[in-house]
Amino acid sequence: MTVVVLHDLGDPAGGAEWRTAAPADWIIPDLPGHGSALAPRTGHYDPMSAVAIARWALAAESNGDADSTLVGVGDNAHGALVHAAAGGCDRVVVVDGLWGPWRTPAEEVDAFYAMIQAIASDPAAIGAAPESGLDPRATYGYGVMSSANFARRFWDAIDQRVLAIETPASITPSDERAERLAWFRGAATLVELDAADPASVVEAIRTWL
Repeated sequence: MTVVVLHDLGDPAGGAEWRTAAPADWIIPDLPGHGSALAPRTGHYDPMSAVAIARWALAAESNGDADSTLVGVGDNAHGALVHAAAGGCDRVVVVDGLWGPWRTPAEEVDAFYAMIQAIASDPAAIGAAPESGLDPRATYGYGVMSSANFARRFWDAIDQRVLAIETPASITPSDERAERLAWFRGAATLVELDAADPASVVEAIRTWL
């Protein structure tokens, strides 16, 4: 079985803590702008970059093994679900990835422009990207807009088994998690952990697998 983990966007450790916690045969790359991976030449962070890396890793490392699991953490849970909706894996795990409280379109636009203003006001984020380590621009998120209606339609396209892991770091309202899980077409399982460390998450994934 091939397991690929997309660590969270803006994680200061990149994939390092996940590689320490996970079995040696799991594939956990540093994503662009994290750890040893160079920042994008454009300076732009987009969840589709994580999707492309997941696709490459699953194709390159599966060695003909069709049994694959893709794990997306935090902001990169969205990318994992995009890849799953395209039929790119057999199972998908999202860690703190069921979105936050829903916002109105006006609130989404305000949040997006606030993110742009924050980047423009941060000297580290508008300067040259470091050659290694965390790119400060990666700490501002992707700026992806969503809504309950979008999530329902999108997640209904995912018929694989889904594991949703919620930790104390989650921004999904606790009283909405079960409802959101029901929007997936495939069999979905919710696990709520008391800790957000990679070791606890990895153990939950291994138990589910």
